[in-house]
Amino acid sequence: MPVRDFRSAKSRLGDARVPPDRLARAFLEDVLDALRQAQGITDIIVATHDPAVEDVVAKIGAMTIDDQSHPGINAAAAHAATFRAPGTGIAVLVSDLPCLTGDALDIALSVAEPHATSFVPDLEGSGTSMWMSPLGAGLPSHFGVQSRAAHSAAGALDLVIAHPEMTDSLLPARLDVDTEAALDRAVAHGVGARTAAALAR
Repeated sequence: MPVRDFRSAKSRLGDARVPPDRLARAFLEDVLDALRQAQGITDIIVATHDPAVEDVVAKIGAMTIDDQSHPGINAAAAHAATFRAPGTGIAVLVSDLPCLTGDALDIALSVAEPHATSFVPDLEGSGTSMWMSPLGAGLPSHFGVQSRAAHSAAGALDLVIAHPEMTDSLLPARLDVDTEAALDRAVAHGVGARTAAALAR
């Protein structure tokens, strides 16, 4: 999971009810909680160069790797993947999914299992919240502007299109938050404990 430094994260939430850096930290903490609860996750590896992010990750005993020589989410993700346990697959996800749960993660991983590469598009429709490669092949990922189209063009399977029956189950993995409207939508669905506490202050 590539993670930007808290100070520059969530800039489009500048008028939010909570300072953007505090929200970014809470989002990350909730995603880390979901990763720890998921049965299908064996290693949590966070790519960052922010000491504050490193402190959050260290508290749960997960690994951080310095991504300064691998700028950008896709390069950082590919670099982080080289530190995983031999023979394990890869799941790259964004860190601003405050509704994510371990169950939703396990469902996404299970649905992705038969496919060489697949992804979960965000709820906005043009982006990506998760990209998976069960056999650890198919890198790099293609996060960024219009990443849904980029991942599809690269041959990754869109799990929402391929498995419409899983739409509701995958929703917590699709609610990334970059704007006030997205934050309101996430709160209406139900955010994790860390985000809820931050918003309650």
